[in-house]
Amino acid sequence: MSLLDDLHAGGGWHMPGATKWRRLRARKVMDRYSGELTGEDWEHPDVLEFHGSLSSSSSMRTPDALREETTSTAYLTAPDPSLDVMPGDRIRAMPDDGRCWEVSGYPSRDANAFTSWQPTIEIPLSEYRG
Repeated sequence: MSLLDDLHAGGGWHMPGATKWRRLRARKVMDRYSGELTGEDWEHPDVLEFHGSLSSSSSMRTPDALREETTSTAYLTAPDPSLDVMPGDRIRAMPDDGRCWEVSGYPSRDANAFTSWQPTIEIPLSEYRG
């Protein structure tokens, strides 16, 4: 049996080094003036737990006269291409390591052009401190 046979048989894409993560999405709240769902409630977010592997890309420190800010970028790869993740969501490790990543772009769900196989989702992340 080949790897492709195993994947199509329901074995799924195996990532033994994956760790637990938590996706946080602000719930929409009613704006008391307009009556529309325009506000965000980060105190009681919608939570989704999943497995993935973080690959750090870079970190850059930007000092100026008022403050210093450090911006870090990374990619989180998860074995489920149907994972519900959107730009603006927040991602935290489980257990919490004190870092809070923001989904900084649309996740990539690349597919093989010949077999339509989608093994993973790749989520671009940024973290801002300072």
